Amino acid sequence: MSRGILISLFVLGVGCVSPGHSQSRLAMNVGGGVSTPLNPTGAYTGVSGNFNFGAGYNIDRKNSITGEFMWSGLPTDLVTIHPIDSPTGKINLYSLTVNYRHHIDSIKGSVFGVYAIGGGGWYYRYSSIDKNLTVPSATPCYPIYGWWGYTCDPNGYVYSQTVAYKGRSAGGLNGGVGFTIRLSDSGWMFYTEARYHYAFTQGIPTTLIPVTMGIRYH
Repeated sequence: MSRGILISLFVLGVGCVSPGHSQSRLAMNVGGGVSTPLNPTGAYTGVSGNFNFGAGYNIDRKNSITGEFMWSGLPTDLVTIHPIDSPTGKINLYSLTVNYRHHIDSIKGSVFGVYAIGGGGWYYRYSSIDKNLTVPSATPCYPIYGWWGYTCDPNGYVYSQTVAYKGRSAGGLNGGVGFTIRLSDSGWMFYTEARYHYAFTQGIPTTLIPVTMGIRYH
């Protein structure tokens, strides 16, 4: 997603929730942070950044439904599969989810709040390699090849003359908790949250915990 589109989405959200709309039913959030992969994903990738944007509907003062877009990097090391003249590559995770959030925006009249959030939707793991890397014949099919999308024959070897897949889609679930600090009486809040994501990606599931900080409205 380009920077221009992200800025446009944020400006649109800000325009819809100006201070004069304190009773608005609109809920929105935008933020970013750090994603930590968990096994089995953690065996093949490292820590990276993430971005999250969401918009939805406040059912009442404590319950909301939002649709969210998330991007997270999944950096890996291709030296493990091709140590000589190794190519470079990267994997990105994109998701579109629908989530329910139960929130208490003010704990005992303070500016601090807390919430629980969970939902599910579509996850897309996309890999790219700087050149078409052909695996030599009779190469044992170690798990790292499956992560990149290479296929294996019944004898346990990587199919010769094959290259990694470009992308795989899967359904997935997520759940987590967050904390808020009210910035004004207009409904704007600073938030930080940690959420567990599990996508049922074919071959090797995608599992990670993004820790995100940003701005939330209601």
